[in-house]
Amino acid sequence: MKDTIEHTIDRMLLRQNELLQTQNELLQQLIAQKNSAPEKNLLPDEKIFVDDLWRDEIRGGYVVTAQRKRLWNIQLNLIAEVERICTKHNIRWFAYGGTLLGAARHKGFIPWDDDVDISMLRPDYEKFKRVIVEEIKPPYFVDAWYDYRLEDEEPAVDKNFQQFVKHDQRTKHPTWWPFWPIIKLKDSRTTFVQYLDRPHVHQGIWIDIFPFDPVPPFATRNQAKIFEVEREMMHAMARPDTIRKALAENKPLLVNRDDLKKFLALPHRTKARVIDDYFAKNFHPDTVNVGQVRGHTLAKHPQYYALKNFSQTVYLPFELMKIPAPVGWEDCLKSQYGNWRKPVFAKPHAKVFSADFSYRDFFSKADIGKIDKFQ
Repeated sequence: MKDTIEHTIDRMLLRQNELLQTQNELLQQLIAQKNSAPEKNLLPDEKIFVDDLWRDEIRGGYVVTAQRKRLWNIQLNLIAEVERICTKHNIRWFAYGGTLLGAARHKGFIPWDDDVDISMLRPDYEKFKRVIVEEIKPPYFVDAWYDYRLEDEEPAVDKNFQQFVKHDQRTKHPTWWPFWPIIKLKDSRTTFVQYLDRPHVHQGIWIDIFPFDPVPPFATRNQAKIFEVEREMMHAMARPDTIRKALAENKPLLVNRDDLKKFLALPHRTKARVIDDYFAKNFHPDTVNVGQVRGHTLAKHPQYYALKNFSQTVYLPFELMKIPAPVGWEDCLKSQYGNWRKPVFAKPHAKVFSADFSYRDFFSKADIGKIDKFQ
């Protein structure tokens, strides 16, 4: 009897061990599947620049989802593409705005942020414009302010000029892009919808590239006059009716009146290139401060940074990479944010984003009428 009981117990233990072994094998298979699955979800040639990419986490009391990390990772792949081009052509660029703030304060993205801002001094920006024509290949896309037409302008033959600005934007939102100098580098395989009423333009995940030009205060009266001319040209681009009214009322203007009338009659893309060319011509070597002329013309909060802060480049940790920053990055952050060490929540840009399908797919299937109420 005793032998029978012991034999039964042995069989039970053996069976239990077999079940445990089978369970462990299944667990190992699941773990292997889980570890291999992310590779299948990555876009072709996408590299991982965000730690623990496929897991939600809490950063600074804010929940960062795996979806947001995936967005960040696409943006950092775009950054890597900028770095490749700039290294090849000896072009300097710098983290700017919230991206510089994230590098300094978080060693990566601000937890609630969803965009990337970089800057270039005007000479480097102009060089970048020239080389990206050959360097950028699909699925990446260069979305530049000088590659647009107004809705009432004739469509251009050049495929780069097919995007257009709708009529109502001119009246409702004259200060929205693309009415000021900027280049956006985008991934066409993805979705980053900031404007639900713009299914006609490219809305893949993007990064912003801003030119820095001379801004006040100036060392000389001539430099100040050039800046005021630039502001007048920017107004003629974004708010042409105000300039037309000034012309009709014979108000004093800095630009020759006949030249201004000719400028107003130019296509949008030509005006943008004229402005860029004028800015490039007048980036004088004795500049004291730089920034976006847009901020001193169309935005409510003008910013300026001492040019000496950009005399050298330093590299700051950012997620799993390092990004260039101006040597005077602390002064830049103080100038823009004041107490930059204190976190202040800012509303994200995107209404809809995805690294797994393109904006074209989104707009082909989305019911914009229903989504609109969430704006």
